[in-house]
This record gives sequence, structure tokens and C-alpha cells, in this order.
Amino acid sequence: MTVLLDARGISLSRGSRRVLQPLDLRVRAGRTHALLGPNGAGKTTTLGILTGLLPPTTGRVEVDGIDIREPAARALLGYAPDDLPLPGALTGREYLTLHDRLRRRDDGERADALCTLLGIREALGRQISEYSHGMRRKLQFVAAVAHDPLVLVLDEPFRGLDPRAAALVRRYLAGFVAGGRSVLVATHDLLRAERDSDHVWLLDSGCVVAEGAPAHLRELAAADDLEQAFPRLTSDGLDDAAEEQLLREVLPITEAADENLPLHPTPERTTP
Repeated sequence: MTVLLDARGISLSRGSRRVLQPLDLRVRAGRTHALLGPNGAGKTTTLGILTGLLPPTTGRVEVDGIDIREPAARALLGYAPDDLPLPGALTGREYLTLHDRLRRRDDGERADALCTLLGIREALGRQISEYSHGMRRKLQFVAAVAHDPLVLVLDEPFRGLDPRAAALVRRYLAGFVAGGRSVLVATHDLLRAERDSDHVWLLDSGCVVAEGAPAHLRELAAADDLEQAFPRLTSDGLDDAAEEQLLREVLPITEAADENLPLHPTPERTTP
């Protein structure tokens, strides 16, 4: 299967500290990929390197065989970071026009159609400072996909979206991948990652500790789902027994049932 985004031996050091250990990632055509990991695992750093915004200490990234440092490679990417501050003094329309100018393209009609789909077209004449968090996320998504890229790299793309918009974005991404393109999503939403992804990388402390189809990760962890597999494959320092003991200490419970049953409140906390 064709590799559209190819990272070989990428790493990042800050001074004497290795933030990201050397790793290889291959994002393939017609597939959805997920990058998972606890806070501080290196997901955002990895996305920065993959999109050419952050130069790696070692390694190389190519998009469809073109070095990521080349403008032609970056033109093939669409990137929507998580919570990137947007220029509040610009209107939504001015922000999208700025993206067009940076790419030396005119994708206004396509952007308008996407904004209509996501319900923000009527707000394009307003300053971004007046937008809600969800509206800003929708605008970021439109800016990432309006130029019809080959690969989409999205950091928590569903955060802040209303249910209708989230469903529309999911449908868009499914059609995008079905057309032979690629999606890479960094997320903490393990349920969505398990449902939507063909291939998963699990990062921990700057290293890939597991990768493969969701079913493979479940098998590695002897788990029923990714939510159960995640703590078993990452080094949080706590095993299941230790977690349960701490829950007993911090929660007002009289007994901790098995994982499929709710915890029981103490009589003092029970509402009559």
C-alpha cells in the first residue's frame, strides 16, 4: 500500500534531554491512523515534525516522496492543531483568505461550501474574537482541508465540536480516506480511535511502545478494548490492583465492585 507520509528515524532533543526517541511512522493511502499516548508522551512534538513546523534533531520526513522542507511537500498536507491561538482581530473570511494567499491558491468556493456544511458561513464576516471555541475549531478544520490535501494531520479534531458537526467531520474523513488519501489523528478519545482507525501508534515517554491495528493492541494487552489496553501498555507506574486501592482511599465507597459494576456510595452520601 502506498506510503503518503513517511517519517524515518525522527527524534528531537532539547539540550541534553531527548524529548522524542528515534521513531519511524508510515502513513499509508486509504487508511486512517491514530497517534495515542498519555499527556507529555510526545504526540504534539511528533505532529510538529511530521508537518514541517518543527525541525527534528535526526531523521527525515517525506510527503509523497518529497522532503517536508520543500514547499511542494507542505502543500500536500492539511494540518489542524489543537487549540492554536487564532488572530482574533481578523474575520473568519480574512483568515481563510490569508491561508489562500500563503498557499498561492484560490479555494474560496470550496471553503464556503465547507463553512456552510459546518454551520459557520454566516459568521465569516465577524471577528474571530467573537467566535465560540467550537466555531474556532470548525474554522481551523476548514482551513486545513479547503486546499484538498493528500494527507490530513489533525490534533484532537473533535474537541469542542457539537454532535452534528462531529458527525459531519467523521463522514468527511471517511470519504477522504475512501478516495485513497490518508488521515492521521492524535487523540485521547480511545473509543473513537478504536472505531475509526486502521492503524494505531501508542507513544509513551517519547517512544513508540506499541503499534498496529486496534485488535493487535488489544491482543498485546490481553484487553477487551483500547481503553482497557491503554494503561496496560503505558508506564503510569500503577497496576490494576494499585489503582483500585487508591480509588478505595480517595472515594467515599464501602466496596469496589468489579470493573463492570458501579462503585457504591457510602450511606452518608446517599441521597434520600
